[in-house]
Amino acid sequence: MQTLVKWLAPVGAVIIFGGVVAVAASGESSNTAAATSTTSTTFASTTTTVPVTTIPETTTTTTTTTPGPTTTTVVVYSRENPRPVPEKSGTGRRIVYANMDNWVWIIEEDGTVALSVPVSGRQFVPKPKTYKVFSKSEFSQSIFFPEIKMKWSTRFAISPNGKNTIAFHEIPTCAWTGGHCNVKGLMQTEEQLGTFQSGGCIRMASRDAEFLYNWVEMGTKVVVLA
Repeated sequence: MQTLVKWLAPVGAVIIFGGVVAVAASGESSNTAAATSTTSTTFASTTTTVPVTTIPETTTTTTTTTPGPTTTTVVVYSRENPRPVPEKSGTGRRIVYANMDNWVWIIEEDGTVALSVPVSGRQFVPKPKTYKVFSKSEFSQSIFFPEIKMKWSTRFAISPNGKNTIAFHEIPTCAWTGGHCNVKGLMQTEEQLGTFQSGGCIRMASRDAEFLYNWVEMGTKVVVLA
């Protein structure tokens, strides 16, 4: 026995259990007869491929709207398409004369328009205000130029020079050229009514002047507007 222990000693520790000889390897625990096993776990590498998302291009459409041409409606007034009565032109039975429009209205007591026609006056004459008819004559002529004659004169104001009257009357008979009557005829055409042609009075077509002459009474209001 002693010989066996002696022989095994260099190999490792000698352990005797109840006469049984056991040998432990050098460097191991005396309580462990076998070597400790080591478990190595290898994880497989997982690669996740994310698909590339393609964002569609955004197409911006710009719509340019070109405005159409501006249409301006110009109302042309005439005997067939008369002007409406101006606001603030008085009330009752009256004659209304709009100087800048070269237009005359004859209005009844109840507001009915008896006549609405173009005329020819002189710019800014007479001054805007309310006048009254004070004289009328079927036949008359110019004080300064007797060859200038007219009919159906209805007088209601005094001229700026204070020497003659201002009246509604027909277009005078005298083709006025060179400061005197050249030939017999009208001083203007009816087509020119609605424009400034007069030296101070208000010229009308003969039928309109006659209507006004017969319609008017002494003291009838004449409202002159700018």
